[in-house]
Amino acid sequence: VMNLNINAMFFLSREVGKRCFIPKQAGKIINIASVAGLSGSPQGMATIAYNTSKGAAVNFTRTLAAEWGRYNINVNAICPGFFPSKMSQGLLDQIGDHIVAVTPLRRLGGDEDLMGAVVFLASEASRHITGQTLAVDGGACISK
Repeated sequence: VMNLNINAMFFLSREVGKRCFIPKQAGKIINIASVAGLSGSPQGMATIAYNTSKGAAVNFTRTLAAEWGRYNINVNAICPGFFPSKMSQGLLDQIGDHIVAVTPLRRLGGDEDLMGAVVFLASEASRHITGQTLAVDGGACISK
């Protein structure tokens, strides 16, 4: 979990930064974290390694934004909530109705919800945004 969620993000960012963004003095990095990295999980969810890795991704995003801002590189993270996927299917089968019920928008996210966030963070409209995490979770993280 840590190798994929943190080490891969670190090494890929470092190489793209060194080879492309720092020489150009411009770039945008959008990391994929998770709302699981913003807080703990409910009792009964054995996700400590996943949550830890996503919390590290959030802090990595902030730190890299602080270090690479001088190169005009924006570094932000998207924190998806519950989206139907192979990884989440077992959990959604067990408590999916409850998750939807406590989510202010009363639905799970879909691909188009993530695309809008990525398009915004990749665009010039976000040129003065860096080091931020954008929760794309239908408001679930505010309803706890």
